[in-house]
Amino acid sequence: MRKKVFVHIGFHKTATSFLQRCIYPNLSSVRYLKYGKLKQELYDLRLKKLSDERIQEIREKVDSFYKRKPLLISYEGLSGSPFSQKRSKSNIRVLEDIRRVFPEEEYDVHIIVGIREQVNLLTSLYVQYVHQGGVNKPERHLQNLERQGILDHYHYEYYLDKVRELFGDNHYYVLIYEHFKNDMDARMLDLLQYMGEEEIPPYENEQINRSYGTLQMAIGRRANHLFKTKLHPKGLIPSNPSPIKGKISPRKVLQSKLSFKLHYKRYHLPGELENELKARYVESNRDLQQRYNLNLPDIYF
Repeated sequence: MRKKVFVHIGFHKTATSFLQRCIYPNLSSVRYLKYGKLKQELYDLRLKKLSDERIQEIREKVDSFYKRKPLLISYEGLSGSPFSQKRSKSNIRVLEDIRRVFPEEEYDVHIIVGIREQVNLLTSLYVQYVHQGGVNKPERHLQNLERQGILDHYHYEYYLDKVRELFGDNHYYVLIYEHFKNDMDARMLDLLQYMGEEEIPPYENEQINRSYGTLQMAIGRRANHLFKTKLHPKGLIPSNPSPIKGKISPRKVLQSKLSFKLHYKRYHLPGELENELKARYVESNRDLQQRYNLNLPDIYF
């Protein structure tokens, strides 16, 4: 009998972290493997060229956790690197390596894919980039993503085509972020039932960090020039960009209650840039809706 494995690959900014923190640890019908149990294995899957020997080692590590229940692995990094990294693999290559780890004759693999309208997703990712110490303006930041091929990750129909090719017609679940946000319990129950759960476990949804607004973005990006981080190694002041770990960082100040009380307005990319991104993906989204019979919100078009 084949071993059943659910792999939630993200995408980023589609409620994956909420599910990992508040829901998945409390499931009864599947065994959720937290990131720390497979940290090196997931890192290698995301970034490295893997030999057959390494693939076998990853498979054996996962198998060591398998008892009677299906396994659940959730890591949004498997959908690709959201920031420009020369060493990162394409998300298609990551899918191929997941299939190598879990060959069809031994494993019944189901892929969970969360999608979000691309302009909003890329805006949220740019805010995260500034959170983490980035200094580039949005135009240059997106040019870097274009050059690395990362913007191609968000042609969702091509990605789902590959999922279906590798894992089968009935072996994927598409979570549409906008529907999840608007009717969370109903959409969450549908997802959990796909994994064999009968009901939603009790949970608390506490927002840990509020996203930068327009003012915080303007100040934060400029202030980041002073601080040395992975995204800006030329800075003069050593800093951890985390508001929790960092004793000194723009993020610690700009995500304070006082900062948001003084001024908060939701951040948007420049209008021309938004229009360019919308045009880039609109036909792709039409194909996605037709090919996969998805009820996408109007914002996708």
